[in-house]
Amino acid sequence: MNTLVGEQAAAAALPTPDAWRAAALWHADLFAPLDEGARIALLARSLPSHTLVWEASGRGMQARVEPFAGYADANADIVLAADDESLARLRSAREATLFEVLRAGIRSGHIVCYMLKRRCLLEERGFDELLEALGFAFMGACR
Repeated sequence: MNTLVGEQAAAAALPTPDAWRAAALWHADLFAPLDEGARIALLARSLPSHTLVWEASGRGMQARVEPFAGYADANADIVLAADDESLARLRSAREATLFEVLRAGIRSGHIVCYMLKRRCLLEERGFDELLEALGFAFMGACR
């Protein structure tokens, strides 16, 4: 599949970057603590050629579609891999309900959350509140 066709297909499967940015603005309290360069990627499991990426920057949260060459090369702290049913729900979710949809998808197993960095690093980078909002509670010492 050529890059343009892959990106167009991924763009149709994933929420739009504008919707993803709007959700980040709506939940600004969860994203504000993230260090610049912190990244969360959303991947369509049925079409793993591209991801929709949230990236913390000096100008706030940015969102864009990027090629996906694999988890090791994702340059993300967290990758959310969603099935088609969950992606449809995410595309129709409003900014205010996005985290409810993400959390429900994670709990049901329809969205798999891959934390590509150690918990200690995620905490240092400011992910505590965001991960808690997604339904992850960390307790105890980091190992």
